Amino acid sequence: MKTIYDKLRAAQIDELLINAFQKDSDIVYTGIIQYLSSKDFIMITYNDYGLQDGEVYLKISSVKRLETDSYDLASMKERIAFDEKHHMAVNPPFDMPIKMSDSLFDRVLKTLHEDQRVSLIITKNFDELKYNEGLISEIQADGIAFQNINKYDFSKRPKYVIKFADIRGIEFGGTELQLLQNTLELIKPANHTDDVVITDQNQFKTRAMQLRTDQSWLIIDTNDGRKYFYVGKIIANNQSELVMLVVDMNGRFGGYVWIRYDDIRRIIVDADYLRVVEKFVAANQKAKHFALPVLNAERAFDNADNMLVNIIMQAINYRNIIRFETDDQENFVGYPTAFDLQTGVVTVELLDVDDDGELQIKQVGIETVREMAFDYLKAYLAENEVD
Repeated sequence: MKTIYDKLRAAQIDELLINAFQKDSDIVYTGIIQYLSSKDFIMITYNDYGLQDGEVYLKISSVKRLETDSYDLASMKERIAFDEKHHMAVNPPFDMPIKMSDSLFDRVLKTLHEDQRVSLIITKNFDELKYNEGLISEIQADGIAFQNINKYDFSKRPKYVIKFADIRGIEFGGTELQLLQNTLELIKPANHTDDVVITDQNQFKTRAMQLRTDQSWLIIDTNDGRKYFYVGKIIANNQSELVMLVVDMNGRFGGYVWIRYDDIRRIIVDADYLRVVEKFVAANQKAKHFALPVLNAERAFDNADNMLVNIIMQAINYRNIIRFETDDQENFVGYPTAFDLQTGVVTVELLDVDDDGELQIKQVGIETVREMAFDYLKAYLAENEVD
């Protein structure tokens, strides 16, 4: 039976796209083997959208299994080919020449330390994984001195030692890490600011108008207890609803979201992380990387009282995908196909299909819709039948 090393070696020789599953984590790395030794390897990695996004160092002992042929990998190959055809890849490769005689582990640590490059070091302590983002300040006999960088709270800047034996993986050269590299002068305790938060729902409407006029960056937390939040700018609003241009964690265009005010738990109008996002966006705009070529980051929306209706009607006319969130916290994605103006019922052709291949149709009253996301990359790929 082939060992993990044997499979890695064959994948490297044939330049195969692989999935590497880890023993201690649910994170799966997808990519191509760049360097391989008997103990460890380095992969050029791709994100969920098929875009190259940095590299990862992994110990062979931390890999549970490898996948070289699967439906998921076939779909990823389609995405990569689609991205390359439409010139969507923008990240330069990480430059780290390695000699055959080098220890991969030593070379990665030495390069990151000497060049003072931001990295993400994955460690395991007491059966728990920890993700350490920051700089290697010193390489010691049995570990590294690490300077943690906290982009959410500049005042937190701990230094600690990471033992070599505790390191499970190292991510480097990815988009966010490279952007952080150029933002280090900002992320310092002296620049820390306390969050400015609006929680009074009676203020949301008036503050939304002011934020739109000022083109200010903000964070919106919804009131359903989900783990993610929206970062962006309000580009349209009225007495009951708003449309927000959203950016992703790399400060790049991430589509639009329509939200009812009663879906909002709080609005954050100043925070350390917002200042980081502004820097990321400015860097992307300067490099002309803010929006992928296939996405439209310059849509205009009318501030009239029927933005919800207009967005749905446009989606029907142009056959665009919308992700819906309803009052009962149900989340579904599909193509709106019909809208009864008298009853207020929207018919949606869901993306998921039954085993027999029949389309799933869902009808929803617009009064129950509290949030819609659209024009984001995953929706665009689905609209173009890129699985």
